[in-house]
Amino acid sequence: MSDGGNNGNWGDHYPVSCPPGSAKSKDVAPVYRLSLNNPPLDEDFYSHKEANLRYPPDKECEACAISVFTDLEQIQKAKKKIVLFKNRGHIIEGQIVSETGVVSEPDHKSHINWWVYNGIDVKKYFKDNS
Repeated sequence: MSDGGNNGNWGDHYPVSCPPGSAKSKDVAPVYRLSLNNPPLDEDFYSHKEANLRYPPDKECEACAISVFTDLEQIQKAKKKIVLFKNRGHIIEGQIVSETGVVSEPDHKSHINWWVYNGIDVKKYFKDNS
């Protein structure tokens, strides 16, 4: 289901063959994300690449995705570990709707990469959950 190769569905910052072919379009709820603002702003949904954050060179495709978690306990642990969010961050709850993009399968910590189609207003799928 992946439209890798930057055919217009994805941002110009996506590398060729990203998202990976293993990414699937599906509904996932609930999902949780760390946010610096309450209520969340557009920039709370920037990928690492869009926010000019550091990432390993071999993880460019993952850096184009939005990170979310399916398990509340796992994102609470992440919030405590990530200095930026530890004292002033918020956990927001939302959902992934299949029409918004494609996702990876959750890893052992319930983390999902969500590659969002161009033009999707991601924040409308989230509410504050502090």
